[in-house]
Amino acid sequence: MAKTPPRGKSPAKKQPPRAAAPKPRKAPVKAPEKAPVKAARPPPAPVVPEVPVARAPVAPRRIAVEVEPPAPPRSAPKALPAGEPVDKGATFPLELDPKRIEEGLKKLQNEVAHWANKGRYTKVRFKFRGKQLLPDLPLAAVAAAEGLTFYWGGVLRLLIANVVGNSVLQVEFVNDADKRVQAGREALLSGDVEQALSLFREALVMDRDNAAAHLNVGVALKLKGDREAALVAFEKARKSDPEGPTGAEAERLAVPLRPKGVA
Repeated sequence: MAKTPPRGKSPAKKQPPRAAAPKPRKAPVKAPEKAPVKAARPPPAPVVPEVPVARAPVAPRRIAVEVEPPAPPRSAPKALPAGEPVDKGATFPLELDPKRIEEGLKKLQNEVAHWANKGRYTKVRFKFRGKQLLPDLPLAAVAAAEGLTFYWGGVLRLLIANVVGNSVLQVEFVNDADKRVQAGREALLSGDVEQALSLFREALVMDRDNAAAHLNVGVALKLKGDREAALVAFEKARKSDPEGPTGAEAERLAVPLRPKGVA
């Protein structure tokens, strides 16, 4: 019997190599997010230096100033011995000189006494440059004042305190005629012509040269229908105030009352 060869060791079967275990995948590393790029600002415009433009010289502005026409020269007032009226006896100038106060007082008293005797005026008014300095003073009190008693009583002291030395005051003699005229106008406006006429005539007794009183007498007489008497009153008013507004109004009212052909 044939011998079988001895069994040798059978060659080991080669096993296929095992696949290596897959390595764990690493998480992909995210790239850091880039901040959004801001739009670049446009570069500032280059500053161009201003070139001064030559301008034509401007002529200086002229300011129009209204200049009052010079007042017409007035004749110098007459000297004032007592009794000689200046400006129809209603006003006269009083020079105040602290060194010659007695002389000024004497002049004032002489003039006041003269008009007090006339009985036409009741008060004295002192003005400086058109502005009244004191309340109206009773005429009799000023006429009776004596020298320094009047001065130290305060009246002239106040006057001198309000004006510069060697100044000229305007002394006016005042009566109640203007008050009567005003009362007459009020009566006329209320329709009482007779009362108005009576008041206007009272004013003329106090001051016969009161142009406003003459004018209003004419108005009242014209309302009553007495044209001839009204014309006479208007003519007196015109003569009492030939260059003033009262005289002009009297002339306007007199024109239609004059007979035709009489200027």
